[in-house]
Amino acid sequence: MDSSPVPGFMKYFTKESCYPNQAEAMRYIADALEKGEVVLFEGACGTGKTLSALAPALEIAARQNKKVIIVTNVHQQMVQFINEARDIKRKVDIHVAVMKGKQAMCPRHKDYEECRALSENTYELLEMERNLLKSKKEFADATEKYKTTKDPEYNRLRAELEKEIQEMENTIHRKRDLSCTPLYEVLKIESPAFKNWLFDDVRSPEDINEYANGRGMCGYELLKREIKRADLIICNYHHVLSQEIFMTLLGWLEKLPEDLILIFDEAHNIENAARSHSSIVISEKTIEKAVIEIGEHADKFPEKLKEDAQKILLCFLSAIRETYDQALEFGERNRIGKNWKDIRISDPYERFDVVKSVFLKKINTYAQEEGRVLSETSLRMIMESVSDIGYEIDLMYHEKFKSGADIIRKKSNISVAADYLAAHLLLSENPNYYPILNIRRDQQSGEIYGRMELFTCIPKNVTAPLFDSLGGLVLMSATLRPFSMIKETLGIERACTEIAFPLTFPAKNRKTFAVSVPPLFSSRRDDAQTLAAVEDAIVSAILATDGNTLIYFQSFSEAERYVHVLKNHEKIQSESIPVLFDEAGVSSNAVREEFFKIGESGKRSVLVSYILGTLSEGIDFQGKRARTVIVVGVGYPALNDRIRAVEAAYDIVFGDKKGWEFAISVPTIRRVRQAMGRVVRSPDDFGVRLLLDARFQKKSVSRLWKYSVYNQFPEEEREEFMDISPAEVEQELKAFFSGKNTTE
Repeated sequence: MDSSPVPGFMKYFTKESCYPNQAEAMRYIADALEKGEVVLFEGACGTGKTLSALAPALEIAARQNKKVIIVTNVHQQMVQFINEARDIKRKVDIHVAVMKGKQAMCPRHKDYEECRALSENTYELLEMERNLLKSKKEFADATEKYKTTKDPEYNRLRAELEKEIQEMENTIHRKRDLSCTPLYEVLKIESPAFKNWLFDDVRSPEDINEYANGRGMCGYELLKREIKRADLIICNYHHVLSQEIFMTLLGWLEKLPEDLILIFDEAHNIENAARSHSSIVISEKTIEKAVIEIGEHADKFPEKLKEDAQKILLCFLSAIRETYDQALEFGERNRIGKNWKDIRISDPYERFDVVKSVFLKKINTYAQEEGRVLSETSLRMIMESVSDIGYEIDLMYHEKFKSGADIIRKKSNISVAADYLAAHLLLSENPNYYPILNIRRDQQSGEIYGRMELFTCIPKNVTAPLFDSLGGLVLMSATLRPFSMIKETLGIERACTEIAFPLTFPAKNRKTFAVSVPPLFSSRRDDAQTLAAVEDAIVSAILATDGNTLIYFQSFSEAERYVHVLKNHEKIQSESIPVLFDEAGVSSNAVREEFFKIGESGKRSVLVSYILGTLSEGIDFQGKRARTVIVVGVGYPALNDRIRAVEAAYDIVFGDKKGWEFAISVPTIRRVRQAMGRVVRSPDDFGVRLLLDARFQKKSVSRLWKYSVYNQFPEEEREEFMDISPAEVEQELKAFFSGKNTTE
């Protein structure tokens, strides 16, 4: 019998026993957090990563007076976190707060700026009401003293106070119409009722909104007031990757970054999420509005600054329009629709910005007319001055909305346009940024208009300072490796503990087949022989599977192509097997639940999706929900200018040849591995993973050479790959399922 002491973190462990390697993982994580190291944790899908990270993090946090924040960008994972936290709370009385964004929880569905103004008015309203009560008390005191003394001074004081009270009541009446009633109801009550209710269980944002709405309150404000009492906070990526939101959250928690242990789930997605928080965008409509707005507030600007500001912004606007007008070929303008279309203005590798070049030529002409020179530095300085005035104007709009002078909270476009242009001049040829011009058709006017974007290639300017400031950090995913890439791309310089555990569920319960379908290069996907091979392999797998089959294609268009083939296939129809499609305009949740229902009833169905869809990760297709998962093709992304710019940036920052690996190859294989991990989710679960593309096969290393992806999988995973032909699919799957009890 093992007499070694039970680790402290085990009191937060809620399962009867650990999966293989789970106890070891928790010890590693506890030791790393104790030493302040970053944890890079890869564990196969369904092997208890969440609890493995939470248990030691909560134990360390309790001892070090820290808080634990666990974040995800997948809704289904947030649901899982809530369930895990509820299990922990049944064992240990921890306080848990679950957050969503402000707009998602706002009972009045206001945007951020309107909400801020209404909030300020509400606080001012409460202060006015307190002052009113104070004045009324003074009036009552003066009245009592006048009755007692008959001193005329008290009578004069009463008259002054009466007038003051009347004015205050009128002001309060107007202010109440401009305040937020749900927030008011929160602020005027000091009862511990919500706190007790909140921490009596683990409440979802929906639970909180229901509680608050039933009492005429704002759930977001209620939660904000009590979140400092939480031991564990569950929230979204944007709560920590947006610097502004993160600083606000720290204020509510009354903590510094070093007082937090942050756990990132699905951490292979951090780079893309951080990129979206650091890219900068502006439309030509915003620039137009800024020019008009400068004219409307000419009195705020020195005359020459006003003239320069309008002329410079108009030159930039003209450069944008001129560039896309020249880029559109004959007839192409008529094909522009509501979706944004990228126009190349800079080579992803050379970085010569066409819009900037045209703009500077126009500026040079303007400056020469006045006998002066406007350098890029001087242009940025002008824009900085314009931006400062723009912020003053925006503050004026804010005050007008608060006072009721404006019924809509206007936003100044001046500072937005000036800040963007200054950034564009500074960063457009920086390898970490890539300038892009997008165009689309306005659905109301029918006119084409443009948008400029400074696309961030390597967003470690967001992640590196955040990660360096934290008291503890765990990055976990089923597909986090290679760790060296994660550290480089996210700017992790602290000491790291690297943990990688393979799938330890019984090997007899799973098979992974790599099928020798001709490589699905984009140039060969329409080949008749290739189409027939893919179709035959998929149909064979569906018919041989005792249960649901889940299929991921390389793109939505490929999925759409094959879903029609499968729905009309004679053998599929003869077996009455429903073919469901994760298509645009249809709820993914509804499709998924229908798929689950069919499988759990013991029947068969097919769900067709694509590798970049919402169903490829974070969804648990355990048990009869799915028995076979098919990945069709390697799934390399379309090599557009954005991807190539990222590739070039990686080459520059991390050394030659890193670009393809970091930007394209590794993320692609991660997506394939995520898709493969949708089945076989527990030790008793069983299923088949089918990879349809010869590039997955072991023999492709010698036959297809550089096109092979076999060696890009972790060694322990690729060793399970069994090379088979399309003709062998049905036989192999039938042999596997014949020995399984599919009624369980």
